Amino acid sequence: WESFAYDARDTSTPRFFLTEDHERGCLRRFTPDVPNWDDPWQMLHSSGKTEYLVLSPNETNNGGTYEWTDNLQRAQENANMYYSFSEGIDVHGDQLFFVCKKIHQLFVLDLDGSTFYNQTTKHGVFDGQPDQMQRIVGDSRDLIYFTEEGGQAAGVHARDHRGKFYTVLESPDYQDETTGLAFSPDGRFMYVAYQGVGILYAVHRIDGLPFQATPLDVKYHNSL
Repeated sequence: WESFAYDARDTSTPRFFLTEDHERGCLRRFTPDVPNWDDPWQMLHSSGKTEYLVLSPNETNNGGTYEWTDNLQRAQENANMYYSFSEGIDVHGDQLFFVCKKIHQLFVLDLDGSTFYNQTTKHGVFDGQPDQMQRIVGDSRDLIYFTEEGGQAAGVHARDHRGKFYTVLESPDYQDETTGLAFSPDGRFMYVAYQGVGILYAVHRIDGLPFQATPLDVKYHNSL
């Protein structure tokens, strides 16, 4: 297992999502039978329904339709074909985002419908594999942040609501994996670790503003 996200817009029918970093690792959706918000941890271990994601890509492989199935083998075969090695995941409103590191793709599912789109994460110096993902909550200027596994200068990158990618930070000294991405409650500090060397950084903006404030002095990268 890799990463976890949830959709609790309807508290009577919350959905919990889980990625699996494996070539046949399918995205799982769990819906508890009786949601108990007085004990959320126990709710995750109670009885409920587990379903698995199946994608049906379009002819251009940049989107398509999706469905949830209770057939695990079917979903595993589908994941192996279209979205293997899924890692970072997040839910924002009616959209679910997840990344697949081996194929360098970001998938966005419409949770209120049955469609999705996907796009490459290989933008500019973002040449490693997309790993974990975190979102800074703000407004239409939200950024989704990615850590990176490998590449020439592993770092942290971001995507805005228009689909543009940015490099927030990178290191020419560390070429391993960035991981453990998190933000302080007020959004003024970003925490990220370089896994191979075992160093954790607390990063802040020199203007003192939170990371969701604009503008961010980051580099924009066009698609390769």
